[in-house]
Amino acid sequence: MQKSSFVKNRTISTKTKSTRASKKRIAHLDMDAFFASIEQRDNPLLRGKPVIVGGTVEGRGVVSTCSYEARKYGVHSAMPIREALRRCPNGIFLEGNGGKYVSASRQLMKILLRFTPRVEPVSIDEAFLDISGMARLYRTEEALARALKETIRAELGLTATIGIAPNKIMAKIASDLDKPDGLTVVRENEIETKIYPLPVSAMWGVGKRTVSVLEKLRIHTIGDLARAPEALLKKWFGKNGAVLVRMARGELDSPVLPPSELPPEKSIGHEHTFGRDTDDLPRIENELLLLAQLVGRRMRRQGVWGKRITLKYRYENFETHTHQLTLPAPTNLDDVIFQAAKKLFAEKFAPGRKIRLLGISVSRLKRGTPGILPSLTLFPEPVFQKKEKLFPVLDRLKDVYGEGIVWRASSLNLL
Repeated sequence: MQKSSFVKNRTISTKTKSTRASKKRIAHLDMDAFFASIEQRDNPLLRGKPVIVGGTVEGRGVVSTCSYEARKYGVHSAMPIREALRRCPNGIFLEGNGGKYVSASRQLMKILLRFTPRVEPVSIDEAFLDISGMARLYRTEEALARALKETIRAELGLTATIGIAPNKIMAKIASDLDKPDGLTVVRENEIETKIYPLPVSAMWGVGKRTVSVLEKLRIHTIGDLARAPEALLKKWFGKNGAVLVRMARGELDSPVLPPSELPPEKSIGHEHTFGRDTDDLPRIENELLLLAQLVGRRMRRQGVWGKRITLKYRYENFETHTHQLTLPAPTNLDDVIFQAAKKLFAEKFAPGRKIRLLGISVSRLKRGTPGILPSLTLFPEPVFQKKEKLFPVLDRLKDVYGEGIVWRASSLNLL
């Protein structure tokens, strides 16, 4: 492999200032083919079969995830369903069950908190754990990770892959080295032997375009990038160039932050692609209600309220529109979100057209005291005051019994 001249005789110590000072040990846990594995767990007839979750062959959509049996055919997440069908004609295509997956995710996060209080969810099926000093309870980090994996297997019937390293970036790379059901530990003195030889594409957040530019600079491996002059990378990537180099060297040492300590997201939203284009207004309204419930639930879970409601819809010809409504007071109540989106749809939708996709998001988020907005609804203020108390109760029911335990009657046929 060719290397540029600046790479040849330069070495970078893996004992950076941050790792020397902190001696942090971070684990990255990634569930194996989460949605597909849940379907295989719940239906023994699907075990060992190429299961593809995301849509039916009659409909549309993209692959959410697929079993490892399907991945052998080249199927992967975000692939159009039609392409997945072409590559894997004997695949079993499922639309999936969002409520069931969210419920399993919440169970998973509760298990993780038994092992360390410092858990930062990254997505529905992965999280970072700060296990600094925790290994003493299990004698070794490997023993802790195996105990965690076995607990997940026993209680959820699912497998997980874990990577352990001095920081988040390295832990994420480590978890990708041995899948599925793997465990990889990278110690400070092993970064140059285990991480540096990997291609730059293995580094978290480095996409195809970045890889293409790096290869033009004859930077092929993470080690090449770690040894590269920051000035050269800044020339090509601006301030992000220095970040890339520091990532490769293991110098980025961001803490593991539980959800209560994370800054609010810029927006929270959900989208749905219909199996067939529809102009059925009751069906569309029911879908808006379900999306509003999902958005409101996520907002309350994160303890945030928002003022700006955005409606997104896509017509049958892929023409896409977004419309916004700013509320006079922040909210995270399903009914307020729903009625705002419904109002936007009634004002903007062109009758006679068919809808392919719907989405609702809430932005201008902040933490604090919620507001209620009777002016946008058919309900008097006392009714909304009761609803403010009702939704947290429903949330707790879902925490215990799963996401699908309580839904509006009109939205049950959508789950």
